[in-house]
Amino acid sequence: MAIKRLKRLAESLVLPEGLEALPVPLLLYRKSDGSLLPNPEFIAVFGANAPARILSARPLGLAQERPVHPSAFETPGRQEGCVLENDRGERISVDLRVTPYGKTSEETWLVMFEDTGPRVDLQNQLVKQHLELQKSYEQLRSLQQALIQSAKLASLGELASGVAHELNQPLQAIMGFSQELKFIEKLSPVGSEYADDIVSASKKMAEIIKSLRTFARDSGQELQATSVGHAIEESSRLLRHTFLQAGVTLELNVESDLPLTHANPIQLEQVFVNLLSNAKDALETSGNPSPKVSIVASTTSEGIRVQVIDNGCGMPPEVRDRIFDPFFTTKPVGKGTGLGLSITHGILSRAGARISVESAPGAGTRFTLLFPIDRSQTEGETA
Repeated sequence: MAIKRLKRLAESLVLPEGLEALPVPLLLYRKSDGSLLPNPEFIAVFGANAPARILSARPLGLAQERPVHPSAFETPGRQEGCVLENDRGERISVDLRVTPYGKTSEETWLVMFEDTGPRVDLQNQLVKQHLELQKSYEQLRSLQQALIQSAKLASLGELASGVAHELNQPLQAIMGFSQELKFIEKLSPVGSEYADDIVSASKKMAEIIKSLRTFARDSGQELQATSVGHAIEESSRLLRHTFLQAGVTLELNVESDLPLTHANPIQLEQVFVNLLSNAKDALETSGNPSPKVSIVASTTSEGIRVQVIDNGCGMPPEVRDRIFDPFFTTKPVGKGTGLGLSITHGILSRAGARISVESAPGAGTRFTLLFPIDRSQTEGETA
């Protein structure tokens, strides 16, 4: 009934030829009898039944999303946030441009419809691109900081190697003179004990210097039969003093006679230095009154398994899932580059080893490393 009335009333309205051919959806609306006359483009976009739906719609006032209603046609200007349903049942977001048409006394309005979907899509795309650019910018800043830090570390490595070489000579003298002192001079029991302590401390310092020089040396990429146990011991010796200063207990439980694996020995030490350093840093801020890091190494049916376990505060899932990403770090600026665990993952991958992590807030963190056994060495010994 409403459609018949619409057709009958529409005969009294005539679209000028220019509006008829305009490639923009539009309506003529006459307030006096509520008649609507669409142009062909309007029917092509919204369907032939859309005018009837407009006439039967209920106004929703200032709601955020409003169905198109004739009351919106009676105010000249732009009407935003409207929704018009087409004949396929799809809701299309539109803005209206309303202007008076013809004689003012007839209160006829020309209503142009603008589909805002493409514009909204473009805005969303621009926002997305802006966020991606911002993320890229932050990554470039992190990369710049990491490169600066890497340059500092490289310089520090060269300096450490040189300092270790310079310290080694006077240290050998201290050790030698202390040993000679016991034989040349008649020392009291206390003096003899002190001399032994000097020799013992000098030997420990010599071991630390040796580890430092080895770690600072360029290791290249060559893989060879390598002792996982030795790499654990060397990295632990290198960091034992820093653990002592931080008040963190370092506990080793390494199975004797572990088989060899195929890896780069210096890079393998770097793996354990990275894992131990991260665990120590995490424990320093955890608030645990008895901070401890344990390394457990044993042989399994799958290979050589090494676990690095700390009793710190643990990590939430969103952090745990990203710890191997380059430049991802939870440390403050200047405290970390976010490269340590990424480098560790790369070293282990080249050696055919795997690494996984288990962690939860309040439950500490456990890194599990699985190294393949170097079968060539085992077969050689058997042969």
